[in-house]
Amino acid sequence: MKPWLSGERLRTAGVLAGSAVAAALLSRFLSLPADDPFRGTLAILPLLLAGFHLVRRQVESLGGRPLAAAGTAGELAALGGLVLLALARSPLGLARAGEAVAAGLLLVLAVRLARQLAAARPLLGERLPRRPAAVFFLLPFLAYLAVLPWSARHRQPDGDEPYYLLITHSLAYDLDADLTNNYAAGDWRHYMDRRIAPQPGDPVGPDGELYSRHNEMLPLVLAPAYRAAGKAGALVTMAALTAVLAWLTLRLARHYVPDGSGGPALAAYALVAFTPPLLLYSYQVWVEVPAALLAAAALDRMLSLDGQRRWGWREWVGLGVPILLLPLLKIRFLLVAAPLLALGWWHAGRPKKPMIILGLLLAAVAGGMLVHNLLLYANPLKIHTWEEVDPHRYSPASYLKGGLGLFWDAAFGLFACAPVWLLLLAAVPLLLVRNRRLLLHLAVIALPYLIVVAPRNEWYGGWSPPFRYALLALPLLGIALVPLLAAPLPAWRDRPGARALLAALGALTLVLTLVWVTVPGWTYNFADGRTYALDSLSGRLGLDLARLFPSSVRPRAATWLWPAVTLVLVPLIWWLPARRSRVTAPQGPVGGGTAAALAGVAALLASVAVLPGAAARLPTRTVELEDPQVEKSGGHLHPDLWVIERTRYRGGWVLRVGERLEAPVNPGGRRVRLTLHAQFIRNQPVPFTLDVRAGDRLLGSWTPRRERVWEAVELGPFDWPAGQPLTLSAHGPHPPGALNGAVLDCVDLDWM
Repeated sequence: MKPWLSGERLRTAGVLAGSAVAAALLSRFLSLPADDPFRGTLAILPLLLAGFHLVRRQVESLGGRPLAAAGTAGELAALGGLVLLALARSPLGLARAGEAVAAGLLLVLAVRLARQLAAARPLLGERLPRRPAAVFFLLPFLAYLAVLPWSARHRQPDGDEPYYLLITHSLAYDLDADLTNNYAAGDWRHYMDRRIAPQPGDPVGPDGELYSRHNEMLPLVLAPAYRAAGKAGALVTMAALTAVLAWLTLRLARHYVPDGSGGPALAAYALVAFTPPLLLYSYQVWVEVPAALLAAAALDRMLSLDGQRRWGWREWVGLGVPILLLPLLKIRFLLVAAPLLALGWWHAGRPKKPMIILGLLLAAVAGGMLVHNLLLYANPLKIHTWEEVDPHRYSPASYLKGGLGLFWDAAFGLFACAPVWLLLLAAVPLLLVRNRRLLLHLAVIALPYLIVVAPRNEWYGGWSPPFRYALLALPLLGIALVPLLAAPLPAWRDRPGARALLAALGALTLVLTLVWVTVPGWTYNFADGRTYALDSLSGRLGLDLARLFPSSVRPRAATWLWPAVTLVLVPLIWWLPARRSRVTAPQGPVGGGTAAALAGVAALLASVAVLPGAAARLPTRTVELEDPQVEKSGGHLHPDLWVIERTRYRGGWVLRVGERLEAPVNPGGRRVRLTLHAQFIRNQPVPFTLDVRAGDRLLGSWTPRRERVWEAVELGPFDWPAGQPLTLSAHGPHPPGALNGAVLDCVDLDWM
């Protein structure tokens, strides 16, 4: 055992102390405005460099490979150039180059992480260790710290986050959860600029005390760091919890993967730790990361029992505490805690006494929460009803849209935020054959929870980054990829399809990760249930790109086509066998594997180039009138921004007297029949007329007689002049006061 004051520890302490002093000096004297988005990133740069330096030394001391000096020099040179550009962009008039510099810094970070992970591969050995080295916690923690200042500067807390932070502030300074004085004093100013008010349904005490509907468990964890360092302390704590979850994923993998799977397990760990969605949650205040951490900790403890019927304190703490804490985070996590308890009973050799005691304790926690909510909220489920959690209340279509949307929805799905997760589709057949236990555990833990959560309308666009409600399953989903990457010969490296697919999906995930971190607001699609990235491209190009991608909020053909195609195509491409040649020749520098990877990236680039062309040439079948490529002279979205449960509404655009819409149309024939779906809104007892034109040519008019009733107005058939847009204009008398108008859902075009 090393002495407490060994030379190595003294050197480590010196490096950390020196970097802390440098960071403090930079924070104080850095020649950037206080609101510059790079100020925080540059201030913590000495700490990050010191951290990566210590990780490199630790990896080498534990038997890992050294990093090439040339690669490190290249990273430092690129980093220096980007820092100079960040400092000089304003004096040089390069103010709009901020996102490009941020993306460059992220690329340097990605390169360093990839090199360091490859160097750390020997630390996992042939059999995954019971306790992975601390570097597998430090690497994600450093990565999360690196992206935190930029992301926190560009996106203020939103959704439930401000309320968790306000409870944290109250616990840290008032030692209570009464928020009356905190709202009155505007304590939200300590972590955001936008005013917040109590949420609808928040409980009120007998003397007018204001409480939050959210539990205090997570704020209790954040309060010490918040008291010490404010918002930054709370976010660093969340980053640390997320890094522990990444480390625990690697620890949990040893229960499911065979010997000799260190490399594939490292790849799965990297996918979980450094790509969305976990990367996006690392700097935000949500209960899903702590819930996933507790579930993974309980699962790891129970799988270590191996039929052990006699329990010590480690078993009681390691299994009992996470199970009992889960519902205290959020009552819906009771649907995860109970299945975990059942799994623990099974893997512990089905003992009676421990499971009876834990079952009674869990029932006491759940019953206490229900009684507490009944007394405080007059509702055991706080703001929800029993009907909302009744599975029989939802149709099979609701389950299908919800389940598919969690993975494929362009705004809120796992595959949309990080396409490399599509490899799960190729992994399922192998799991069914070789690792049914993993699938069983995933089903037992996640299905009861998702049966209640997935079909509910409110999950669409929950105020959060994608995949929030299934995030607790992410560690097991990552581990599910290990058998795929560790498959015996012919290995995936020898199959051109697998190599090409991995390269294409990996490249696309890297690009999207740069986008999501550089523009963090684009992952918050709740405002209108759409996709900010697609809307931005559609508006710039004047094309209907959204119709090519799946949406469970506005179901269309792509909603069902993408799952059907990828479920077949991804496994088919991955398992495509390698061609056997009669003469085996050694591969050159660009051998078959590299050529296949380059072919995959080339196919990806070709697909990206083809999409706008396809959107410009495919016949227009439906015009969604709220889409960004539709030019509008006025009006507003329906339903309004931030309205929850948007799937209960027919979305559209409100057009009032004197306003018009103009939508591009790609003809699918010479003649067309139009069907307008609209609802009249009468605000004045005067006529209202909506004209439908092809360019300047009047095709027909709609003069509604009934108000607040959806109508399908058929017009035509007409000859359609090629190149002309579809124009809708509203007119009529406009006396003082609110104008008449109509909610325009969409126009269907039936070509002949």
